[in-house]
Amino acid sequence: MSQSKETPPISDNIAKLRSIKYFTPARTIEEANSTIPKVDVIIENYIKALGPWKRENDTVQHASDSLWDLTRVTELKEGRNNTWDSTWDIAWKEASNSARDNYGWYGGSYISGESARDAARDAAKYAARYLAFESVKDKLNNVIPFGHIIELYSMGIRPTYFRMINSQEKFVVDFPMKIGTRFLLGCYVHGDKEILFTHEWKEYCTNLKPIKERETEERTLG
Repeated sequence: MSQSKETPPISDNIAKLRSIKYFTPARTIEEANSTIPKVDVIIENYIKALGPWKRENDTVQHASDSLWDLTRVTELKEGRNNTWDSTWDIAWKEASNSARDNYGWYGGSYISGESARDAARDAAKYAARYLAFESVKDKLNNVIPFGHIIELYSMGIRPTYFRMINSQEKFVVDFPMKIGTRFLLGCYVHGDKEILFTHEWKEYCTNLKPIKERETEERTLG
């Protein structure tokens, strides 16, 4: 198998991943809501980019996972199988440092080490998918869906996944927020007009608390 070659575009993207300030800033609810129009555009572009890989009656999340499987196979065939490992290490380090420095770490008063590790792991996964796809994009129609996820991370937002919400598939993102003295995640569902719920970092879109108790209907995330 031939050795992996790092092209200038790959180097540029590695520099981009190093420059991301993951999970920052911690916004107020007003600041977070002001970014939603931009976030919606990014999510819609992500869904559109996944369109060619979505089969009839399939979910968008499955299309994303299937595309990743195809990327890995193509990467191996092209002899670029070290892209994932190197990118994972870079993104993991940057995301871990950001979570530790901004929200506490082991024994911190804001989020636990386990919660910070989970957030860093997800960031590293998407960053590695992005760069792996970038390395073989000429073999896969040159459309890079995972770049849109990197845009969200670049805004300090924590993307989650497509989830079934009241029987509809929706993309969900978490906004690191500071409400009073507490650091929480504002749970935003694509299609809503604003952030309607918050949850603790460790709860990962479970035990949602409505921001406006009397104005928000109950919601179940699957």
